[in-house]
Amino acid sequence: MKAVSAYLLWVWIALASLTNFTSAQIGGSFSYAFLQLPPSARIEALGGTQIAIMDNDPGMAFQNPALLNRQMHLQAAIDINAYFANIGYGSFALAHRFKSKGTVFGGIQYFDYGSFTETLENGQIIGEVRANDQALYLGYSQPIVDSTLFVGGHFKAIFSAYAGFTSIGAAVDLGLAYRSKNKRTVMGLVFKNMGSMIDPYTTNNFEPIPFQIQLGFSHQLEHLPLRLMITANNLQRPDLSFLDIENPISIDPLTNDTSFNRISLGDNILRHFILGAELMPFKQRLFFRISYNFLRGGELSSLQSDAAAGLSWGFGIRISHFTFSYSRATYHAVGSPNHLTLQINAGKLFAKKKQAATDVPRTGI
Repeated sequence: MKAVSAYLLWVWIALASLTNFTSAQIGGSFSYAFLQLPPSARIEALGGTQIAIMDNDPGMAFQNPALLNRQMHLQAAIDINAYFANIGYGSFALAHRFKSKGTVFGGIQYFDYGSFTETLENGQIIGEVRANDQALYLGYSQPIVDSTLFVGGHFKAIFSAYAGFTSIGAAVDLGLAYRSKNKRTVMGLVFKNMGSMIDPYTTNNFEPIPFQIQLGFSHQLEHLPLRLMITANNLQRPDLSFLDIENPISIDPLTNDTSFNRISLGDNILRHFILGAELMPFKQRLFFRISYNFLRGGELSSLQSDAAAGLSWGFGIRISHFTFSYSRATYHAVGSPNHLTLQINAGKLFAKKKQAATDVPRTGI
């Protein structure tokens, strides 16, 4: 663990020396921000980002394509989220393994922001408009070193429509994942959303998309059904500091010089990390998950008094070929969205039905 922590710190320092970012909060500085929202209840419960868990959950492939593996064969996941302001979003994922050619993945994320009243400049209502986003994923992963190192990639096509303004974009995710031979330790590295707009909302106004570098580590204890994990986000942007909106400027009482109030260096480093844990008792048929996102907690707790901002939790239960997951993440004191995911072992489910059909005795006709 000490070696991993030192490695994460070294990566952060190296990127800080190579990058010169002076901008403030990362929100609002790019389009297609919906690509950063968690695609499943399990990922939401683990802090909104998780790139270093390699099991049979196809939803993990949204986060890091290198996590695709043979255990995901014919596993499907359907996700729905009752988000704020009646925004509906969800996803669908399906993986398929080829015996000697790796694992492929197909997925879709959709966001429906609902309808809005359309008015003229004088306030006259003339109708309604709608807004929505979609992203289509096609991914592939292949083990390359003794089934311990995996490489993977996504291609994603992005479609967005806000009232009469539409946009089309394309991006690629590239990932690496290392899984120890005992399968209890996983490390992941991913470069997300490397791409751009192809057709912008307005002519020649090509806006940036949310590129991000992430590094993750997870370890399942040997004699306890508990997995611990740490994820480092926004490694491409070492400086996550921003002005304190409640007290943005300090004035020296002697010189009357002014200075901007920013978060401390230690707070800035912490905001790159998410800590999480997953308890899996009863032969992995019941799951309890909890995490803390320092960036979310730091940014949202400064806007309201809810001390739980940044905290996420959830649970799951596996019954036969179905796994149900539920999560809640604290964003604001007024409430938290309810996130539900259904994972289906389609391979075994339909194989069982097919086998049952063949067991019917012949009628002789």
